[in-house]
Amino acid sequence: MDERDFDANAEKPPKPPAAPAPPPGPGALLTLNYADGDPDYATKLAQSVQRALSVKPGVLFTVQTLVPPAATPDAQAAALIAAAGTGREIAEAIAADGADSGQIELAVRADPSVHAKEVRVFVH
Repeated sequence: MDERDFDANAEKPPKPPAAPAPPPGPGALLTLNYADGDPDYATKLAQSVQRALSVKPGVLFTVQTLVPPAATPDAQAAALIAAAGTGREIAEAIAADGADSGQIELAVRADPSVHAKEVRVFVH
């Protein structure tokens, strides 16, 4: 008879508790999903840009364009190039809505969590 008779885990190394999930970050100001073709975003984007600029005139807009991973490197490169063009289009619309071009940054990447091209506009 030993301590294992009273505690089955007596000689096992302790398991540390799981780390808590990080707090959620601020969400996107606007998310445009291209699953069903080109969305009509002009009015919604203009309103969002004007609201952000009225709250913080020096706001930085990050236009993040995401595409699902492709089957081949060539297909992935083509998808990223096309997505970069979409991101530039959104950035130009943000500038036309009143933001200075220095207030806009672009990012494009493959993301396994999306199933169709998606553009997320964040403000900082």
